[in-house]
Amino acid sequence: MKSADLEDYLARQAKAASPDPFWLITGTDEFLAVEAGDAVRRAVRAMGYGDRQVLDMTGNSDWSRLTMAAADIGMFDDRKIVEVRLPGGKPGVQGAAAIAAYLERPVDGVVTIFAVPTPDWSAAKAAWWQALMKKCTVVDCSAVERRQLPQWLSRRMARHGQSASSDTLEFFADLIEGNLFAAAQEIEKLSLLFPKGELSREQIQSSVANSSRFELDTLFESMKMGEAERIVRIIDGLEAQNEALPFLLVMLTQEIRSILKLRTGYDQGMSRVPGVFATPSLQRAARRLSVKKLTNALLVCADIDRLAKGLLVPKRDSDPWIELKSVVLFLAR
Repeated sequence: MKSADLEDYLARQAKAASPDPFWLITGTDEFLAVEAGDAVRRAVRAMGYGDRQVLDMTGNSDWSRLTMAAADIGMFDDRKIVEVRLPGGKPGVQGAAAIAAYLERPVDGVVTIFAVPTPDWSAAKAAWWQALMKKCTVVDCSAVERRQLPQWLSRRMARHGQSASSDTLEFFADLIEGNLFAAAQEIEKLSLLFPKGELSREQIQSSVANSSRFELDTLFESMKMGEAERIVRIIDGLEAQNEALPFLLVMLTQEIRSILKLRTGYDQGMSRVPGVFATPSLQRAARRLSVKKLTNALLVCADIDRLAKGLLVPKRDSDPWIELKSVVLFLAR
């Protein structure tokens, strides 16, 4: 299920007083994952599972601890939560075998919560991950997309009896995009500052700090999808966050080269280009952008790299961030 559906699912379980034995909390958004874990623990505790043991694991850990934790039920509390955290997402050979075996033998009175980031497409084929997906109740904590953010904010505000117009929610979303920790805090603050009812844009503007945080993937996705207006705001946010420009340039250059390789393949009549993981947005960019335009963009990136190193480049602005914004907009249009 999506993380937004978790509360309703837990409410149904509470009526039955019988929690699912295995849970998997996964996804890319740290805030949603933390909140989902809190919600599951809170619901399970309310059903009488008072004891809790947390295992922070890696590929080099002693995975026999997992079986021992489930078997070690206290004398005064015969129901227990075992929480397995695997922040690196790689259990190793022993861990993979231990997880698969553990899932085949549920222990009465034990609820196990696995907190694992979503693996890449190749690791997702591994037997241990497939076993987790099959045996666990899975809570997907993927990041909230920009187009879904106003609705997320609306649901969150409704918990406090507050609402806002669609235009105001869009404005609110611009302020906190990419930072759900800040979004949740700002909504709590609004509930304390203003009474229940509809909030105006002026009330939100006067109270909510600009806490947006942009990941590089967000910038590149907007570039590939041709979202020019959004790109300006993203790059301004990255500059304000003191994002490392040399690293950003390396990643941008890799994206452009991938698009160029795909476009070259298309021009040669190839339906599939070896060595390129052609996502829908990458395919769209490759069909939209010419080889000449992409090649010129790479030349500009080389100039921006010189500017970032303090070198003068004729006919370029001395501010590398201005040139970066220019080249990304050049590719978005």
